[in-house]
Amino acid sequence: MKRTITQRTITVFFLATVFLMILMPQDVWAKKKKIDIIVFAGQSNMMGHGDAEKAPALKKNAGYAYLPVTGKGKLSPLTEPFGRDESDGYFMNFYMGENYATGSMVTAFVNAYYSQTKTPVLAVPASMLGTGSQSWSSRRYKGVVNRTKAAKAAAKKAGYSVRHIYMVWLQGESDATAMQREADGTNESGMNADVYIKNVKSMYKKIKKQAKTEKCFVIRIPSYYGDMKDPYGTGWNTYFKKIQKAQTRLCDENQDFVMIYSKTPSMGAGYMQEDRLHITQQGLNRIGNAAGKNAGKYAKKN
Repeated sequence: MKRTITQRTITVFFLATVFLMILMPQDVWAKKKKIDIIVFAGQSNMMGHGDAEKAPALKKNAGYAYLPVTGKGKLSPLTEPFGRDESDGYFMNFYMGENYATGSMVTAFVNAYYSQTKTPVLAVPASMLGTGSQSWSSRRYKGVVNRTKAAKAAAKKAGYSVRHIYMVWLQGESDATAMQREADGTNESGMNADVYIKNVKSMYKKIKKQAKTEKCFVIRIPSYYGDMKDPYGTGWNTYFKKIQKAQTRLCDENQDFVMIYSKTPSMGAGYMQEDRLHITQQGLNRIGNAAGKNAGKYAKKN
């Protein structure tokens, strides 16, 4: 009699378990940790030539960094200066022996993004100072693809399920200076707004296809407050404005691109360093906080 009751109990328990598994969502039974991969691509202002000591501390559980050179194959702590020693064949942070990666917007961005989504971020550095859109379209995109794929593999190895893969793009200052006219009236490198848009679209099309990124979040480049001019006396900021307008047009006309911060040009000279090209850490924190918040809202909505 005792044996019959035991068998019956086991049978009832088994059937009840199967019934509940059919009715309840699968993730209740086998819930994996989730993470969003965000690749930070562009030139020196994306790389961050600020002051790491003035960057915010990373919020608890907000995320990690994937460091493809110094932390290959694993998740590393996210600290500033972000991506400082991650130079390889596609990206480099040095200029005339000086390391220009001194403090970025990335920690502020990740904090704000996490506050919106409650999903940690795996931040990936993919920037190089002084690079134009043509170099990104022709070869530098390969570095983004390689690093994104490696970050995804590292996240899965660490037990995470990758929810979103986004790219954040802050680049165009080099293209602006390449627009300046030569003494014969022609533009250096043949650069104009249409060429810039064509290059960025070409770059991202390949990244999206090969790295499976979902969207390219765009941050407009800052204004130039210096006194540099072309041979005709036209100030550099005239060309910076052309790139800023091109970036707005890029996002308005192409669904792959989403403008997450458009106010960089109007922040004012007080947020620029003495060279009038690089954003101060105060400015980087401001951009990162606003852009991260907007990106997080987009991720939640979509």
